[in-house]
Amino acid sequence: MTPAEAHTALNRLPLLEGVPAAVRARLAACARPARYATGAVVFRRGDPGADGMLVVLDGLVRLHLATGAGRELTLGLAGPGEPVGEVALIDGGPRSADATALTPVRGLMLRHAEAMAVVAGDAATALALLRTLAARLRRTTDQVEAVGLQHLPQRLASALLALAAADPSGLVRLPQGQVAALVVASRPKVNAALSVLRLRGMVEPVRAGLRITDPTALRLVAEGG
Repeated sequence: MTPAEAHTALNRLPLLEGVPAAVRARLAACARPARYATGAVVFRRGDPGADGMLVVLDGLVRLHLATGAGRELTLGLAGPGEPVGEVALIDGGPRSADATALTPVRGLMLRHAEAMAVVAGDAATALALLRTLAARLRRTTDQVEAVGLQHLPQRLASALLALAAADPSGLVRLPQGQVAALVVASRPKVNAALSVLRLRGMVEPVRAGLRITDPTALRLVAEGG
C-alpha cells in the first residue's frame, strides 16, 4: 500500500473526523500495512503495546479475554473502519486483551512512538483519540450488557449479522464452536438456537457456511423483537 492509498483510507475513518488534513497525511506516511489470516493472533494480552493501533480496512477482529480454565469472554468485534488497540497507541503500555482475526484482515498499523510524535501539540487529533477511547468503552459496556441481559437468540442474531457483513460473499464462515465462544454460550445451545432460526427461515446452511436468508427478520431478533 502506497502512502497515498494509506492517506485515502485514513481520510475515510470516522475516528479521524475533525483532524486537519495535514495531520492525517503525516499519520498516513507513518502507517504500515498489515495482513492477518483467519485465526491469526493480532496480539495477546500483556504483549508490549509499542506497535500501537491497528485500523481495520477489511475483515473482522475479535477482542477477547481468556481464563486459566480455558473459558473466553468476547469484549467486542472490530470491522472495517474501526480501530484495535487504541489504548496502546496513546500510552504504549501492555495489551489489555487478546485480539484474533476472525476473517482475513487487512489493515494499517500506527505505531505508538510515531503516532505520538504526530499527535503532540495538535488538539484536534488528541480530541479524536479521546472520542475513539469513549467509543471503545461504550462497545465494552454494550458487550457486557449483552452477555448479562440479552437472551442467546439476540446475541446470536447480532453476531451472525456482523460476521456476514464482514464477509465479501455475505456468508457466515466461522465454525460453530467459535460462534459459541463469540456469544458466550455452549455449542449445544448455539446449535439449538440456530435450528430455530433455520425453521423460521432466517438462515440456511450452505457448503461454504451459513447464509442469512431474511436479514430484516434476523435484525428484529437482534433488537429483541
